[in-house]
Amino acid sequence: MKFSWHYGKRRQDFEVPEPLYLGTVEGVAVDPLPDLNGALEEALKNPVASPPLRELVRPGERVALACPDFHRLWLRSGRWLPLVVRHLNRAGIANRDITVIVANGTHSPPRYAGLREILGNDFPRDVQVVNHDARDPSQLRYLGKTSYGTPLWVNRHALEADRLILTGGIVSHAFAGFSGGRKAVVPGVAGLKTILANHGRALSETPGGGIHERARPGVLEGNPVHEDMLAAARMLNPRFIINFVLSEEGDFLGVFAGELEEAHLKGCSFVSEAFRVDIPARADIVLASRGGYPMDLTFYQAFQASANAMAALRGDGDGVLIMVGECSEGLGPYEFQRWFGLGGEEEIERELRRDFTVAGFVVYRAALLHRSARRVILVSGLEPEVVSRIGVTPCSTIAEALEIAWKEIPEGKVLLMPHASQTIPAMPC
Repeated sequence: MKFSWHYGKRRQDFEVPEPLYLGTVEGVAVDPLPDLNGALEEALKNPVASPPLRELVRPGERVALACPDFHRLWLRSGRWLPLVVRHLNRAGIANRDITVIVANGTHSPPRYAGLREILGNDFPRDVQVVNHDARDPSQLRYLGKTSYGTPLWVNRHALEADRLILTGGIVSHAFAGFSGGRKAVVPGVAGLKTILANHGRALSETPGGGIHERARPGVLEGNPVHEDMLAAARMLNPRFIINFVLSEEGDFLGVFAGELEEAHLKGCSFVSEAFRVDIPARADIVLASRGGYPMDLTFYQAFQASANAMAALRGDGDGVLIMVGECSEGLGPYEFQRWFGLGGEEEIERELRRDFTVAGFVVYRAALLHRSARRVILVSGLEPEVVSRIGVTPCSTIAEALEIAWKEIPEGKVLLMPHASQTIPAMPC
C-alpha cells in the first residue's frame, strides 16, 4: 500500500505491505462550519456563561486582544482576527483603542513578514500591534504569586487595558491537557520566569519519577500545569475568550466564546469528542506526524505529537515509535543545543530540577520515551549525531525508518497517524 505524507513543505512517499497495515488514525466526524463569519458572530452574541461581547466594552475603553503567534499559523488567525476587530468597531471601539498582543510565549517574536501572516492582509493598519517578548523586562509588570506560588509577570499592555480578550485554538496538549483558554496568558503574554515556573510543575514531585502523572493530554482535573495557568489567568481577569477548533485539513469546526473557564471547558469537551478516533488495536509500530509545515518547523513542534502517538502503541514497552517532522528550523531556540549535549534522562532531569527551561523539558520528555518503547525513531533533517544523544534513532526517510522498525519487530503491524497532534486514539468500547 502506497502513502504520501507532508514533510515540511515537501512530501515523502512510502509503502506498507497490506498484511502489516493496521489502519490510519485521522478524520473527524464533524462537518466544517459552512459560514465562519456567521458562526463567529453568533458566538460573540450568544457566548458561554457571559454577556455578549458588545455589552462588555464601552466606547473610549482600551481593549487588548491576545492572539496566537507565528508557530500557530494553522489556526488561520488572519482569517478571523479582522472579524473580531470589526465586531469591536460596531460596539463603538475605535481602532486607535485596540491593541493586539502577539502571544509569543517563549518563542522569538516574529518579524514583519511573520506578523503579516498572523494578522492577515485585511487587518487594519491603524491598530497597534505589540510583539510580546517574554525576555524583555521593559514589557513586563509583576502581579504577585498564583495560588501555586508561581510569580506572575505579564505584558504591561495586557494589564493596562480596560478590557482583555484572549484568543486561540483548542487541541490536546502534551502536558497542559488542552491548549487554548488560559494558555493565552501563560505562556502567551507571560514573562519567562513565570512560564518556566509553571511548566516546571509538569515534572513528577519525586526525583526520577519522570513527568507528573496528571500532566498529560486531555487531562485538566488535578493537572498542576493547567490549574496554575488558570489561576494566573484569573489574576489578570480577562473579560472574554474566543477559541477556535480546526480540522486536520484546516477547516473551522467550532467557535467557543465567553467566560474564561466555562467557554474553554465547552471547547475541550468538543475536541475530546471530535478528535477521538477508535483504533482496532494498539500497534507494534506507530508512525506519527503533525502534518508538515508549519507544524514541524522544529524538533520541539515535531515531538508535540508524541503523547497521542504513544497512546496508540502497544503497552508492554516493546513497540517502535516513529516520529516524522522535517525540523527545517532546527531543534528550536539556541538553548536546545545545551540540553541535547547533556546526554541521558538522568543528567537532563538533574539539570532541569536545578534550572528548569522549556527547552530542557522538551528534550527530557523525548528522552523518556524509551521507557515505553523498544525504539524511538525520528525522521527529520536534523544532524544524526544530535538526535542520537538522547537515545533517539535518526533517519532521513520514512521508508528507512520502517525498515529499521521491521528489523526490530518482524511482521510488526503498523498504525499511521498523519495528524497525530489532532487525533486522540481510543480503543472501541
